[in-house]
Amino acid sequence: MRIKYYGVRGSIPVTGKDFNKYGGSTTCICVTDANTTLVIDAGTGMRMLGKDLMKISPTGHKIHVLMTHYHWDHLMGFPFFTPAFIKGNEINFYGETKYNLSVQDVFKKQQQFINFPIELSGMAAKLHFTDIQENDEINIGPFKISTAKFNHPAGTLGYRIQSGNSVFVAATDIEHYAVPDNKLIKLAKDADILMYDAQFTPEEYPKYIGWGHSTYEEGIKAAQLAGVKELHLCHHAPEHTDAQIDEIQAMAQMKFEKSFAIQEGWEVQI
Repeated sequence: MRIKYYGVRGSIPVTGKDFNKYGGSTTCICVTDANTTLVIDAGTGMRMLGKDLMKISPTGHKIHVLMTHYHWDHLMGFPFFTPAFIKGNEINFYGETKYNLSVQDVFKKQQQFINFPIELSGMAAKLHFTDIQENDEINIGPFKISTAKFNHPAGTLGYRIQSGNSVFVAATDIEHYAVPDNKLIKLAKDADILMYDAQFTPEEYPKYIGWGHSTYEEGIKAAQLAGVKELHLCHHAPEHTDAQIDEIQAMAQMKFEKSFAIQEGWEVQI
């Protein structure tokens, strides 16, 4: 299983000399194994994923996109995903129906003509949409995927992605409770990697209770309780500079050695 982080910034894309190391693109992660491609979220990092896929081939791609939720920073990259405009590609979306809006409705509304010059129906690739919910199990190629729902405005899905003995868990846009979240502990049990939302520092968090995000300290607690091998900190606050995120990583590693603040473009293999 290979994982590449195309976007790890939270809330809104950022740019500038203070954000070069960790990057400014919003959430998009690509997981591949046995010629099967999974994508977690369609943030602005999806644009560069599309460019990489085009270098391999303009057509013949079959891509499966697992949506955690539908806040703008997690879907705004799709209209700029080049393979979607090319006949011969196939993109399968999986996400919850929320407030009577299906995953297809959400993407269709994003590309209404008033918002974007090409509507969803104008994309040449085959697009398929599947409604999923908490506790669903999905089998895609070599991947066995489990879901759990976490604390975030309007809710968010976390994913446990397993191929053989390799396990990657994505739990972004999650706000911790005062006690450990047993659903998260179960989802992440003995995982090789837990990707966890660490948008705020412990000192910042009290000002943002209810915003739907967490801290590296809470990520460490979950990783230790679940027996996780590595903790990958993501959804970096748009205000946090490279130097600040370096400091967050250093503080996290003092408590859990295998903690890493993820940089845009990082690749890891399990």
